[in-house]
Amino acid sequence: MTDKEFKEYISTQTVIDDAFINQSFLFWFEDQEHIRSPFCENIKPELKEKTHRVFMEWVYELNQDELKEMKDEDYVEMFENILFNQASQLIDAKDVDSLITINYPFLPRLGDSVDDEKYGSSRVLRREIQKKDDDKVYMTLSMENQHREHWESKFELPA
Repeated sequence: MTDKEFKEYISTQTVIDDAFINQSFLFWFEDQEHIRSPFCENIKPELKEKTHRVFMEWVYELNQDELKEMKDEDYVEMFENILFNQASQLIDAKDVDSLITINYPFLPRLGDSVDDEKYGSSRVLRREIQKKDDDKVYMTLSMENQHREHWESKFELPA
């Protein structure tokens, strides 16, 4: 679809309103009570543009029967899939920590404070993802507590 065709489609389509798009970006681009934005500021403008385009092209490809069967949750799920996929493509592959944040937005990040029964209040110094022979994926958090003691926590990540 050319830019001109895309703009025309956006201005005439009645499936997705601007409020849905704007609220979706607002939710994921601004910190909320229970979630922080996983996206770096420097990619947000391009991420917004690309996600909007890919999502609306996906909507355009839906036939009438598919449109009738779609529920709001289906649109939200596809929008978020596209958003996170596009974000992963915009991050330099060498920026492993940003990729971890995008792939696991709800997990602790570098510099976060973590309270532990044994070690007390600690700060996340490093995060690492490992895939083991059992095909399970694990995250290791390296931490430092207020006494400068270093320790690690390792846990399985959801599939």
